[in-house]
Amino acid sequence: MSSHTVQLGAGAADHDLVGGKASGLGALIGHGFPVPPGFVVTTAAYRDSVSAAGLSHLPPEEKHRRIAQMEMDEGLAEEIRAAYAALGSPAVAVRSSGTSEDLADLSFAGQHDTYLGITGEDALIAAVRDCWASLWTPRAVSYRERSGHVDDDLALAVVVQQMVDAEKAGVMFTVDPVTGDRRHLLVESVDGLGEALVSGEETGERRTIAKRTLRQVDGAPALPRQRSLVRLGKAVEKAFDSPQDIEWTYTPQGYQLVQARPLTAVPPEPARTSRGRGRGPDWEMAMDHMPYPPFPIDQDLLVRPVFAAILRALRSAGLSTVHPEDVLTEIDDGVVQIRPPALRPRVRAVLGVPRAMPAVLRHLCAPVAGYREWVTAELLPLVERIDREDTSRLEDSDLLGRMDVLLSAIGGRLFSRFALLPRGAIAEALALSGLRRIIGPDEARRLLDDLLTAVPCVTTRSNTALAEIAAMVRRSPALRTIYRDSSTDEIPSRLRACEEGRELGARIEEFLASYGFREMSIFSLGVAPLRERPDVVHAMIAGLIADHPDPECSETEDRASAARAELERFDSPAARLLRGPILALVGVTRSTIAFREDSHFQLVMVLAVARRVLLELGRRAAARGGLDSAEDVAYLRRKELALPPQEMRTLVGHRRAARERSLEGYTIIPAELVRRRGREDAVVGATASRGIAVGTVRIIRGEDDFAALRRGEIMVCPYTNPTWTPLFDLAAAVVVDTGGVASHAAIVARERGIPAVMGTGNGTKALSDGQRVVVDADEGTVTLVPTTSVEEPGAVPSPREEPTG
Repeated sequence: MSSHTVQLGAGAADHDLVGGKASGLGALIGHGFPVPPGFVVTTAAYRDSVSAAGLSHLPPEEKHRRIAQMEMDEGLAEEIRAAYAALGSPAVAVRSSGTSEDLADLSFAGQHDTYLGITGEDALIAAVRDCWASLWTPRAVSYRERSGHVDDDLALAVVVQQMVDAEKAGVMFTVDPVTGDRRHLLVESVDGLGEALVSGEETGERRTIAKRTLRQVDGAPALPRQRSLVRLGKAVEKAFDSPQDIEWTYTPQGYQLVQARPLTAVPPEPARTSRGRGRGPDWEMAMDHMPYPPFPIDQDLLVRPVFAAILRALRSAGLSTVHPEDVLTEIDDGVVQIRPPALRPRVRAVLGVPRAMPAVLRHLCAPVAGYREWVTAELLPLVERIDREDTSRLEDSDLLGRMDVLLSAIGGRLFSRFALLPRGAIAEALALSGLRRIIGPDEARRLLDDLLTAVPCVTTRSNTALAEIAAMVRRSPALRTIYRDSSTDEIPSRLRACEEGRELGARIEEFLASYGFREMSIFSLGVAPLRERPDVVHAMIAGLIADHPDPECSETEDRASAARAELERFDSPAARLLRGPILALVGVTRSTIAFREDSHFQLVMVLAVARRVLLELGRRAAARGGLDSAEDVAYLRRKELALPPQEMRTLVGHRRAARERSLEGYTIIPAELVRRRGREDAVVGATASRGIAVGTVRIIRGEDDFAALRRGEIMVCPYTNPTWTPLFDLAAAVVVDTGGVASHAAIVARERGIPAVMGTGNGTKALSDGQRVVVDADEGTVTLVPTTSVEEPGAVPSPREEPTG
């Protein structure tokens, strides 16, 4: 073989000649590990071919296109054919091996292309050329830019390896990549080839295995001859003296290794205690706030700055921390997850606790009035001024400046806002403890939930306003007909055709002007707020008027007043002693709930106005041909807003596809960190609002489904936020994939007096529309009603079909 092709294993030490992947495989071969045979088309072949074709100095996007189309030199093609014949002309895997790949600090995993099952000389040569071209995809170029790697003198080798007819394949991490635990290694596997696992298309079976004993410490089924694979992993880690990310295949003849590279971004090894490893924190709340991936523009302007501020605060407090890029990890092109860092207090953190306590107490005891004064005097005038501006008359730099001003305004106050919230939780816990002494544990939670209903806040006001609009529709036969017989797209034009409709339309416009800043799904610049989706308001109105039991009466009992009167009637010594403090604590909790709701609305108000400014930049990019629509600007990072149109279009296309791939099963926190509360086929979660209800399942995945919910149905959804609140007036119970007992859905369910089960993880997958279920929120379970006992009286204890409040 010549300098253009070398046998796999030869030249392993020459990273610049064979690239990172081939160098790693050659090192494995050099240490005697089992590796499928193959050869390498070297970087010299790439450089000579690109230079001869005159493509070396072209811009990346042009280089990507032209390399994929160029004719390969016949002499080089003949060398590749000869090497392929010497291998026996089998089916082969053709894999990119870049000079920037598999470094100790950066893997470049998945940035360059791989082709599996290639047979025949012509197909092999085409695959080699396509691998070369993948060095210049927008994805790879952007990855290098973000990572600080320059494109000077880059080159790409290609590994050609005999395909293994694998029964199983997968990856092995020689330390726990999530916790940093060096005592265990993790093995993931799929049936057949492992590419689907590596690319993220499949979620494999995961096993945690103790290195010392070679024993598995979880319940996943063991692999065949599993101990031999673990020994291989330990040996590779020892040979290279660093944690390794290893790809492997299995046939009845044994295990073979098809890649090994340093494991990058390994978190610090967690501190150990005599109690062993605990269950770790519950991340359901994070999943409730971010059920879908944040867009790239969110990552740049919202998520990274917030994490940077948090990590700076932790570092100043004496905690060992990582950098934001280690917390926000990219799992696909533009798609990220949050891997919470393992934090260990240093000595100075412990010594600094007394010094920090005054500041902590100052934040906890700070008056809410100070925050509200800032909102009234500074934030709202800023938001209103920018929202009134004609963005089309502003320069691009001015638009970016407006966004910076808006987002920095809320960024500077986020800590103050969150520091004011714990007092409510503390007051609620103390109030509950006092009520238990008066009326016992069974009734205390019910009475406290009633005392915390009907809190005056923006959410209550918006729900009241929407209920009044729905009442207008119910009182008018003509309006009821429009909402009953029309799609949400048809309703606006039909309303404009009659006097009553025009009056209603004006009320809806007023509603949107006041409350339309609400987010629809996630806290994001890339998702339209309610004011951009009047069809969602029409859908909620349609749901509120359908099957209403009493069109003339929509008022409900004032549960808070009734609960206060009930508390006043207790006359025991404990009641006389504790009643005053309990009511004071309830007052603190109610004011904190109001503050949380109002301040959240103010945050999303800023976001909605910043999005309006961003969309103007998107419209300009679309006019230049860089985007299909203004909304696609969310797929870009700030520095990419000025990309050439074709490069921008290609980049957005890649990221849109990556986002679509990620949506099924996505969790903002890696799934392995999220607690599962039961069997995969069981719908089990946390009790958020007690009670038992029987009803028909209605899956509500998003705002487009709002009109489908009918009174008395069981609402099963992936997440909720304040925009969903009117639906709680219809549902008999709520079952949510994400969230915990302090999430929005839990609080609203308790206020409405309907059972709620949170954090099931699988409710929207395990259940389907039309099923009859029992939601036992006392136990945190959802079960199907047996078909033979649906109508049997007493089959379910105290069933409810509708809200009682």
